[in-house]
This record gives sequence, C-alpha cells and structure tokens, in this order.
Amino acid sequence: MNEKRIYFFFMVMLLCVQVAKAQNQVTGTVHDESGLPLPGANVVEKGTTNGVTADFDGIYAIEVADSSSVLQVSYVGYVTKEVTVGSQSTIAVILSEDAAQLDEVVVVAYGTVKKSDLTGAVASIKTDEINATPSVRLDDALRGKVSGVQIIPTSSQPGAAASIRIRGTNSISGNSSPLFVIDGLIGAGNSSDINVLDIESVEVLKDASATALYGSRGSAGVVLITTKRGKAGQSKFTYDAYTTFQSPTRFLDVLNGAEFADWQNEVQGTEAYPNPASFGEGTNWQEEVYRNGAPMTSHTLSASGGNEKAQYFVSGNYFNQDGIFRGSNLERYQLRMNGDYRLNKMLKVGNSVTISRNSQVPRSSNIINIAGWFPRLPVIDENGEYTIQTASAELNAENPVGNGAKNINLDTRTRILGTVYAELEPIKNLKYKFNFGTDLSLDKSENYAPSTLFAQRNDGGTGTIENSEYLSVLVEQTLTYNTSFGDHDMDGLFGYTRQRIFNSGSVVQTKGFTTDFFEYNNIDAGSERSGASSFANEFGVESFLFRLNYGYKGKYRITLNGRVDGSSNFAKDSKWGTFPSVAVAWNAGREEFVENLKIFDDLKFRASYGRLGNPASGGTSLARLGAGFTYLFGNGGDITNGIGLNRLGNDQLKFETTDQLDLGIDTSFFNDRLQVTLDYYHKETNDLFTDQEILWLAGVPNAIIPTNFGTIENSGFELFVNSINVDKGDFRWDTSFNISTNKNIVVSIPDEDGELLINRFGGVLNQPSAVIKEGEPIGSFYGYIRNGIWNDQAEIDAAGVEGRGVFPGGKRFEDISGPDGVPDGVIDADDQTIIGNPHPELFGGINNTFTYKGLEFSMYWSFVLGNDIFNETDSRINTAFDNNVSGMFANRWTPDNTDTNVPSVRGVFRTEVVPETGIIEDGSFLRLRNISLGYNIPTKYVPVFQNAKVYVSGTNLLLFDNYSGYDPEINRGNENARRGYDQAQDPSVRSFTLGLSLTF
Repeated sequence: MNEKRIYFFFMVMLLCVQVAKAQNQVTGTVHDESGLPLPGANVVEKGTTNGVTADFDGIYAIEVADSSSVLQVSYVGYVTKEVTVGSQSTIAVILSEDAAQLDEVVVVAYGTVKKSDLTGAVASIKTDEINATPSVRLDDALRGKVSGVQIIPTSSQPGAAASIRIRGTNSISGNSSPLFVIDGLIGAGNSSDINVLDIESVEVLKDASATALYGSRGSAGVVLITTKRGKAGQSKFTYDAYTTFQSPTRFLDVLNGAEFADWQNEVQGTEAYPNPASFGEGTNWQEEVYRNGAPMTSHTLSASGGNEKAQYFVSGNYFNQDGIFRGSNLERYQLRMNGDYRLNKMLKVGNSVTISRNSQVPRSSNIINIAGWFPRLPVIDENGEYTIQTASAELNAENPVGNGAKNINLDTRTRILGTVYAELEPIKNLKYKFNFGTDLSLDKSENYAPSTLFAQRNDGGTGTIENSEYLSVLVEQTLTYNTSFGDHDMDGLFGYTRQRIFNSGSVVQTKGFTTDFFEYNNIDAGSERSGASSFANEFGVESFLFRLNYGYKGKYRITLNGRVDGSSNFAKDSKWGTFPSVAVAWNAGREEFVENLKIFDDLKFRASYGRLGNPASGGTSLARLGAGFTYLFGNGGDITNGIGLNRLGNDQLKFETTDQLDLGIDTSFFNDRLQVTLDYYHKETNDLFTDQEILWLAGVPNAIIPTNFGTIENSGFELFVNSINVDKGDFRWDTSFNISTNKNIVVSIPDEDGELLINRFGGVLNQPSAVIKEGEPIGSFYGYIRNGIWNDQAEIDAAGVEGRGVFPGGKRFEDISGPDGVPDGVIDADDQTIIGNPHPELFGGINNTFTYKGLEFSMYWSFVLGNDIFNETDSRINTAFDNNVSGMFANRWTPDNTDTNVPSVRGVFRTEVVPETGIIEDGSFLRLRNISLGYNIPTKYVPVFQNAKVYVSGTNLLLFDNYSGYDPEINRGNENARRGYDQAQDPSVRSFTLGLSLTF
C-alpha cells in the first residue's frame, strides 16, 4: 500500500513539473530588419546557462523559469537584444546590424575572419573608401592608401595598367607583381575589366601567414577582390554617373622655333637658317598633340535584392574616355551578375560573372617624336596637308599630329570572368564547397599605316592584325569545419585545386595595297606578306592546401596553414614545392591587467613566419624549338626552312622561395577613435630566376639557359593610423595616414664580379645603365659621375685626363678607376659606378574627411621620398641630331659662353650620350591627389529616392617636386631590374569631375 502511495506521489510531482514547464515555454523567430531569418542565432535566458540556437528558418523554442525571465538574443554582426518574457508565449525578435562588428569582418584566403582573430598582416579597404573618389581602375583608387603597397602608373593612356609592388621587388626576372583573386578566381590579373563600383571590399594580403594558402604564387603578395552581392529584402536600384574633363599637368621645356634654327645651324655646321629669329616661337608640338578638357563619362545602373531563398546583384556599366593624346579613346561595356540560391537546408549554390567588351584607340606617337619634332614647321602646310620633314629619318618624317591622324589603330578585348559554386553543409559546422572558375579573354589588335604616310610611300600601306586568346580554368574543392567548446574554438580547412592556363596567338602583316579604303579589313589584299607568326603555351598547377586555426579564451591564437603546389613549369624532380607558415597572436587587451590600465581599447601582438614561392612563367625550364632556321643543302642548293633549338632547357630549375618574418601590433585608444597598426617585415628570396649565358654550343645560337641563383632581401616598417579627430553633433572629422619603408638589398650574385649589368633597353649587355650588385638595391643606376663641363683646353691640360667627353664644352666625368682599380687618367668604362637608387626611402599618404549634416569634403595627399629617376626621355631628346632639344640648350656651352653647366653641341652627339649623373634626378614628391566635395540631398526634398548625392572632384591638382620631366611618379613598364626609368612616357593627367549617385 505504501509503495502505491509513493508511486502516486511521484507521478503527481512529475505531472506538475511538466505542466510548469509547458506554462513557461517560449517559442518564436529571429530575423533581421529585412525579414531574413538568422539561422544559428543564440537565444539565452539571461543569468543562466540555459540557451538554444535558432534553426535554418530562424525558429527557436526555449523553456524559461518564469515570466520575469529575460531572453538575450545575439547573432554575429548584429546588436544583441534583450526581451522580457512576461505573459508572452511567442516572441518574434528582429535584430539590427552592428556596423562596428561588421567592419571587423575581413576577407582572407578561402574564407572570412573577425579582425580581432586575425593573425596575419592584412589591409582591408571597404567600398566607401574605394569609391570616395571616382576611379577608372582599382589601382587608381588604392594608390597611396595602403601601407607597404607602392602603385606607380606606367602611362596616362586610357586603360593603362600600373606597376604594383607589395613590400618591395622580390625577383630579377620572375614575377614581382601581386596575385589577384577576384571572387575566388585565382590569377585574374587584369582588374581593369572590373567596374570599381561593383567592388564590395579589397583585402591586401602581405605576410606569409595571410598568403600561404596561395603557395607558389603568393611571394609578391595577394590582392583579394570581393564584388557586391544581393541581400534579402526590398529590391534596391542605384544609378551612378560622372563626367570628367582631363588635361596634361605640364609640358617639357624645349627650344622654340628661333632657338631651334640657331641650334640646327650649329649642329649641321652650316648656315641652313640664315635668319633664325624669323621662326619666332614656332610650333609647340606638345600643345598640338595633347588636348585640354578631354572628356570621360561613366554610367552604372545596378539592382540588388532577394528573399531568404535567393539573392541577386546585377549591374551594367558604360564607360567612354578620350585620352589627352589627340585621337586616343577607350570605350567599355560591362555586365555583372552575382547570385546566391538556397536550394534546401543543406545546399546552397551561386555565381559571380562579369562580361566586358573594350575597344581602344591607342596613341600612335611617343613623346620623343612629339617634344623633339621640328618647331620651325607648322601643323598644316600651304596646300592643306600635314607637314613632313623629308630630310629627317623616314620614321620621324611625319609630324606627330599627322602621324596620329593618319595611322589607324584599334585594340579590342572581349572577356568573360566568372565563378560558380555549390556549398553543402551535411552536418552543422561542416561545409563542403565546390568552386569552378574560368577567365576567357579574346584580344585583337588591328593597325593600318596608309600609303599617304611618308614612310609608306614605297610600300603602298601596311596592315597588321594580331589575335590572342587567354583561357584559365580553375576547379577547387574545399572542406571546412569549425567548432567551439568551453574556452576553446577551432576551425580547419583542407582543399584540392587544379588550374590550367592556355595562351595562344598569331599575327600577320602585309603591305602593298592598291587602295587605303579597306584599311586592315582586307588584309589579304596586300601584295606582299611582310610578316607572320604564331605561338601557343599551356601551363598547369595542381595543389593541396590546409589551414588550422585555434583560439583560447579569445586571447591566444595560433594559425597553421600552407599549400603544396605542383607546377608544369618544372621538370619531374623539381615539380613540387611546399609552402607552409605559422602565425600567433596575443589579444593582450583582453587581459585583466591591461584592462585595468584603462589605456587601450584593443591591444594585439602578432607574429608570423613562412615560406612562399614563385613558379616562373610557363615553360621556363623547357628547351624551346622555333622556326626561322634555314639550311643550305648541297653545293649551290636551295635554302630550306626548318626548326631548331632557340633556347636551352634546365631540368634542375625550381621554384624561387621567399622566407618572410612579420611582427605586428594592432591597438586602439579613446573608445576606438584612434587605431594604430605597426608592422615590421623581413623577406629573403633565394634561387632567383634569371637567364645565364653559357659557353657556345653547336646548333644553339645565343646560348642562354634559365637558372636559379642569387638572393635578395627586403625589409621595412609599415604604419597605419586611423583617427576620429572630432565627432560632435552634426560635424565629424576623420584622418587616415600611412607611411612605409622598404630596404632592398642584393645579398648574393654567384657571378665572378658579384654583379650583373643591365643595359638601357633591357637585357644583359656591355653598355649598362643599371646593375644588380651584391650589397646594393636591385636595379641601381649605373654610369659616370659628372662634375660640370670642361670650360676650355687649359682646364683639360691641367687635369691631365683623356677619353670620353674630354674636350671644351664636353661633359666632365670623374676618373675614379682604371684596369688596376685606381684612377689612370683615362675616362672610359672603368669609371662607371653606381649613380642612383630607384627605390624610395619611404612613401605613403594622408586623407582627411569632413562631414557636416549632408556635406562631405575630403582631401587626399600622397608622398614619396628618397628615390632617384633615370630621365631617359631627357637623354634621348637631348641628342645633337635633327630633332629638337630641351630649352636649357639655349644656354649651351660655346666659345663665347663658357660659364654654363649645359654641354656644347658636340657634347651631346650620340656617341657622347651615356648614362651619367646629369640625367639622374630626385624623384621625391608631395602630391595633392584628390579633393572632393559632395552633398547628400535630404530625402524630404527628393522623396522618390532613398539616397541622392551630387559631388565635384579634382585629381592631381598640386605637385611639389624637383623633377624636370613630366612627372616623378612614373615607371617604364613593369620590369624588376629597371625601376625608376622615365622613358618616353606621356604627361600625367589633371582632371575635374562632376558626379551623381541615386538610390531608389
């Protein structure tokens, strides 16, 4: 009987408990402000460990103690919300985005990470910073804004790419430009086909930890570009448009008509122009060729939106730019389509696709032919024809205006750049992702030089058509898992990738056309084929990659990651390379003893070390067969065409490797109003790629073999400061500042003399202007030290020297050495030495932004200090021939004008124009890069728009420098050993912009 009572008692108690629980159960949903469910949101009863997470649809159910319980609802990137249960049994919670937390999310290799958990050196630039000023290219938008990154334009032509270096130059002949990754597609190098307004963020990965997952292609840094994607909610449309007017910043000083006639009389040793003064000012060909107010317009329309199942972002852009060179133009059409689609609770798919079409008319004359042409001649002669100078060399006979008007050039590119992905989450926190990407570029260059050109008078016109095709195919599979327990959190990644790159092209040229009417559209009509060639390359990479990230209490973190790459560029035994890294971080700001100091809002110390690589260009290690070889069979037989070796192979060639150490500090003060990041890095690159001359081998002309040798070091500091100086009421003033140093040193060159000479036009020859020498920066300028002018013969006799330039009016070079290493009284090749350094001591930028109610004003400066420029343009123009020269030669040495530092006519004969300190100039500058003023129109005045902004902007408005050329911020091409060369570059551009942005 007692047992039955006890049993009955426990049954009643259990029933009461169940009833109590049922009475305090709360169910509901968690959504964001747009109505999108937030799966995985945490719902916790405040003050307890009782909590649940919302499911895929944002639905939760939790049992609480009583009606006084408070629910704390949180989700990463959103403001935590507290709700008192009261009498409610169903509670729908809407969370709003936390802008501060969202800003901390940084895109890294194959994923994202909170900035507080970041162990590597990564600079993140968001869309507002990128689009603060209208920019045609991404490199324009980033110039001077990222510490450790130097971006130098190579030309002011529309669409011209810049030379980019992250933490210095790593190689002699290998690639030193960063790897570009666009929406996960590796190697998408030409970012000019991406509309800057489509970009959500750019992350610059700088140290070994950040770049290790790109392995053999990460040694020069990585630029991750993430484009915009749709969000669930009401559809949003944005229209952006701007019109810009461009003009040259300045011209070179050259002789006018009268001065040129007098100069030519002396050059030719005759009185060809008996009355030089009659030519007056003459024609300034720079003013005739370059135009002021060249227009540029851009129109972008985008749409985005979706629901919890599907989101989209679509944009279209039309862009048209007339270059400052008369007749040059770039026209571009772009279409972007990004989408994400949730098929079920486990499977998500998506795409990122850009289609673009570029048509460009390039300039057809270089600055040597423009600034150096004959000022005594007008543009048009008395017959209404473009003037020519028949006494000149034929290629320089046409005046530059006529040359530009007559030559017909058109370059076109059609490009499809895209990725598609599928992401499967079979169990919570375990994700498998398949990614397929392709980059297809079809390029065509068409040129026709009509028979009306003086140089074509005997050829009857020449037509050239060049076609090339580039195709990259990428397949990636990755598996990621993350978990947390107690004070620990971990995440891991393993991946396998394959990428194939195909590149081919052909060119054909014919001449002798009966009519110029068809131009290059009837290339077969030429009576003579003057040239034809083709090529095809294929390159492949197969890779395994991994990452393990572990954190404890949010204070201590270690990251291990790396990549194993197999490259088809190398022979079997050298095909594979391993590129690991390790990084640690200590969030000291979360330690109690630091918090008690009440100084830091955040204080984190970082350290990383790892090895990266460089895979060389396609087929570098292979012997190459080429056509163009002939052989004569028999006595007096016919010449037979054949093929033969034109390059030797090297089965020992292997990856360049870069070992990099990075030490960093991230800190903030005054409620995060002052943020400071400081990094020190040291990089050592070994097994440098270069072509080495060897003993002549039978059957192999120009016996050159690719090889690994030598070591280069780069080291420096990077400082980035972001400050909210004033934030009071409607007024706010922000400042961002960065400054960087980089010291580049050639550690070893296994050459007999410990140096490698580079000539003025590229290649390793015996007439150098640059040198790769142990203990010196790569590409140091090389030549003679000049100390004025030889005033007269008496001065020469007193000096007791002979050789180059030793005559009255000649350049006075120092006798610093001889065959035995000591001065020998002869000015010759033994007296050449290092005469300049193209690498700056420091560089950076500062930006100030002021906002007041709807007004926005920003001013951005950039600077470079301590580098030299090799003024090749100056040396090539200032040659005593039939061309014009710099204005300073109006004060040249003559027997009646010996008190000058400008050489005589004889002193600039072609045999006397050599690399020397007279053409090495200071490249330091301070530039006001941009000023912008914008106004956000209140919606009450334009209720149809969610946002309406108008703005004006000016670019390259001020420049403080000591350089005599067009612009000190210039570089010839992208060569590693020829930095700092100004060789026939165009003037830089000053522009003014009026723009509009509407959201509705």
